Amino acid sequence: MTACPHPTKSRFATRSAAVNASQRVDLRANLQLTPYECVCTWWHLTKGTVAAALTADDADRADIERVAAMPDIDFREIVVADVRNEGTRAQRAVLRHELNLRRWKRHLAQLAGDAEAQLRARKDDTSLEAHDWRKRTTSYRNTITLRVEECRRLRAVVHAEAIRKNDYRRRDAEIAAAAGATVKELRHHAGEIAVDRLIEAHGPEFARYCAEEYRALGLTVPDRIARRITEIRADRTSPAA
Repeated sequence: MTACPHPTKSRFATRSAAVNASQRVDLRANLQLTPYECVCTWWHLTKGTVAAALTADDADRADIERVAAMPDIDFREIVVADVRNEGTRAQRAVLRHELNLRRWKRHLAQLAGDAEAQLRARKDDTSLEAHDWRKRTTSYRNTITLRVEECRRLRAVVHAEAIRKNDYRRRDAEIAAAAGATVKELRHHAGEIAVDRLIEAHGPEFARYCAEEYRALGLTVPDRIARRITEIRADRTSPAA
């Protein structure tokens, strides 16, 4: 774990805990603080502005798939740009999609290893130039640490979602087997029942929509639907209405 650059600040294990703490401060002292993740992997609060977290929703599906199919050398360039906070939100967000998480993690590990090797190679260099370089490289390595932690959390979310989906698929399969049918057949049956209930509850709208779609295709409206529409119009124009 990287040493915390602000060891005297309050620290929180999760973002939600930091958010709760910021809300308490706001209520007690009318002071708005924003949570941010530190290189020490704990969460702190700051008075400054923190950019909104990137998510896969900020990227287009086409860009996500294009990046997923990129050669490693091109993919690495996107990872490096993200560490340097360069590029648009959409360009950087593609890394956060589940298609690219495993690859993102691998390249981050390579970048971290390269940074550590460079720092070790120049550890005995006491020149002023080396001192400035070491500060920049340490900051770069710390940002990589933040990205590694972010990637780890996103992969944990994807893993938990995969487990949840497997659980409901297994449960659905067990229910279908007990009913002597397939899951697809049961879902089809549920859909038919739902349509029948919808027609019963909203018969006039259903008849009108059916007639509109028949006419849009140039088909003759069935007599039963035409009669239903006539009845609806008669009800609406009757004196009692």
